[in-house]
Amino acid sequence: MYEKDLRQFAFYGRMSEADQKLLRDTVLRKELEKGQIIFGDNQSCTGIPLVAKGTLRLFRISDKGREMTLYRVTKGEMCILAAVCAMGDVEYDFSIEAEEDAVLETVPPDVFRKLMNESEVFKTYVFNTLAEKLILSIETIEMLIFVSIEDRIMEYVLDNADASGVLKITHEKLAIDLGSSREVITRQLKKMADKNMLSLSRGKIILN
Repeated sequence: MYEKDLRQFAFYGRMSEADQKLLRDTVLRKELEKGQIIFGDNQSCTGIPLVAKGTLRLFRISDKGREMTLYRVTKGEMCILAAVCAMGDVEYDFSIEAEEDAVLETVPPDVFRKLMNESEVFKTYVFNTLAEKLILSIETIEMLIFVSIEDRIMEYVLDNADASGVLKITHEKLAIDLGSSREVITRQLKKMADKNMLSLSRGKIILN
């Protein structure tokens, strides 16, 4: 039983005792090491991860080998894209990486579908999560279309820098998160440094 882990999820405490027991009896615990890939492209859905510890990064790889981060799933959240695949009985077309050591409680697809049909609390949680991630995805698309790469970089640095204005990140990682290429990011960072908007150090971006 993994009730301590399950109680982190907003829906669990409001479910019926029978539905809680069903989850406790069927979830599969999985521990991941930082950097581990748990699903590859085009693999069938084998379960819906509930993140009890750590952070997962969902990403796509283009035909040319470029990565783009779709979104992250953090502690206390469900991987909604896996849930959508389970609901539609379709195959994955994305990959998931553990950005730090993580613990998952994975719900089998048949149990997930049963709870969707029989538990209003669970169904409401799933659709609320789906709506949140859909809005996030739309905002990401709008950013890619309408916001300049300079503004996107500055917003990312402002959001992720520490209290002293320092962001420890490689150009490659920044490119992946912003859906760009390392060459474009490196070139733009140099332009921004020339404008005195920020300073560059090895593995660091520093706000001026």
